Amino acid sequence: MRVAARGAAGMRVLAHAVFAAVLAGSLLSRERSAEAPVDDSRLEAAVLRVGGSEGLRFLRYGANETGWGRAMAFSAPGCSRPVLATWRPATFEDEAAEDEAAAVFAPQQGYRRNYVYFDRKWDRPDRWAVSMQRIKYGLLAVFGRADYATSDLLLQIDAPRDCPAAQSLDWRPAWSRTERN
Repeated sequence: MRVAARGAAGMRVLAHAVFAAVLAGSLLSRERSAEAPVDDSRLEAAVLRVGGSEGLRFLRYGANETGWGRAMAFSAPGCSRPVLATWRPATFEDEAAEDEAAAVFAPQQGYRRNYVYFDRKWDRPDRWAVSMQRIKYGLLAVFGRADYATSDLLLQIDAPRDCPAAQSLDWRPAWSRTERN
């Protein structure tokens, strides 16, 4: 009986310690993440700034098939057609079922689509990889070590296939904490 009583008391102490650690971690992350969430207008401004610094010239806003935000069209040196950039949910929740998405969300004829999130680029939607990046930079932000401002949106870039300049663009500063402040 005595051993069982110590075991129960020990479990209570352990449960209280775990609860205290979770509470402390929660309060710490709340203090560290006092930065306001990044909104659409700030993200659009960041893309316009980054595009300009990479030698692109903003042409116009347009509609996009995602329903999130609006497409931004840029002219790029040596490209016959515009480079299109739009923000979309990092969860890809705006895409229909996979078979519908292939037809509805396919890039225009002659274009290559890339998805950019922080310092990574993919040529097809990859929910798992984007989720890992969100977790990684979310945890780094808790400890004040993230270079990027967290966002629920990623950048979709549609660039002409015959435009090598567009393929080498560096979009990372769009999420930079220091670039936006």
